[in-house]
Amino acid sequence: MATLGIESEIGVLKRLVLHTPGPEIEAMTPAEAEQDLYNDIIPLGAVRKEYDRLHAFLDLVTKTYELVDLLTETLADAGDRFDFLSDVARHCPIRSRLDKLMALKPADLARLMIRGIPAPEGSLSSILKTHSFSSRPLPNAYFMRDSAAIIGDCLMSAATAYDVRLVESIITRFIFTRHPDFKARAMIFDGPAERNRYVTAEGGDILVLGPRTMAIGVSERTTPAAVETIARNTARLKGESITVFAVELPRERATIHLDMVFTMIDRDAALVYAPIIQGELRKRVIRIDADPEGRLVHSEAASLLEGLKDSGLDLEPVACGGGMPLYQEREQWLSGSNSFAFAPGKILTYSCNSRTLDALDSAGFSVVPAGEFISGNADATSYKRLAVSFDGIELARGGGGARCMTLPVEREPL
Repeated sequence: MATLGIESEIGVLKRLVLHTPGPEIEAMTPAEAEQDLYNDIIPLGAVRKEYDRLHAFLDLVTKTYELVDLLTETLADAGDRFDFLSDVARHCPIRSRLDKLMALKPADLARLMIRGIPAPEGSLSSILKTHSFSSRPLPNAYFMRDSAAIIGDCLMSAATAYDVRLVESIITRFIFTRHPDFKARAMIFDGPAERNRYVTAEGGDILVLGPRTMAIGVSERTTPAAVETIARNTARLKGESITVFAVELPRERATIHLDMVFTMIDRDAALVYAPIIQGELRKRVIRIDADPEGRLVHSEAASLLEGLKDSGLDLEPVACGGGMPLYQEREQWLSGSNSFAFAPGKILTYSCNSRTLDALDSAGFSVVPAGEFISGNADATSYKRLAVSFDGIELARGGGGARCMTLPVEREPL
């Protein structure tokens, strides 16, 4: 049985879960895009063309797993399948159809859960609206980061802020508590069970910066009460004191999660959206020291970077959009700060954010298109610092970047 292990944001990547976008992203009308948390409707063909380049590169540097395959494998046991459908039935009106759903082949059920379970033919829902579902499609599922986070060898299962994403967290919780090769030692936070109007938390706000150091966004998706619960339970399960930096974020579309304004890119560097992380208008940062007995001590940090420096993690900021306010704002909107490290000093990021790439180049990162590696013309191991760029205009319209689309489950220790 494989072991989960995430003790940093930048350790050499060993295992990663992805979800290749499918028909679920075209199961929305323009009027439904906003409620499905999209900036706009996007065509599957264009999204797949961009996503496949990301996937192809990641296949070169790590072991990747598809969400639908893991769900299929976890549904193979009839008892597990019944438990999973019973969990879904607590939130979606499918209880009267459990026998039919149980009779499906695991692969068919897995695909159906992601593409959506249509309302029964002849039901009031289907009569009032032909485009209706008992369990809605999951167009955000390719943003794998948000439904769960691995902290050490434990699971943080998301309590999603919006109903449209709840089934995603039920799926990943099921996989990480039942699949033999992905089973967490314990659950730090049971999102679907803990979720209420005061308690929500999503993986995009959770950054594991070291074995005993985390940064967590207090955002429109993650509440203060959830942050304290995660801090307290992590310390208890680790059996040692930890430090969490709670970063207050504006409740705006562009800053839905902490990883939209801050990602670690090397042992001593971070990609930041300067107005939020460093600027005069930056929001508050509260340091929380949690001990194994569950006690919490709060203190205020001058900023996230200064707080991390005081705790021994000195990070040089690289500015999304460079030093120009116009391009900082434009490129942050296109997930310019949302990079993903597959090794120390080696990251993936969108090619459309040219000023951010220039800033990375100035910081010593070689900027190389993903196609160079996929074609065999370049080797990622030959670079000390590397920014692998890939096209993502259509992907960005879904509301996230490279970190959002990846769920690492195992990295080498630093």
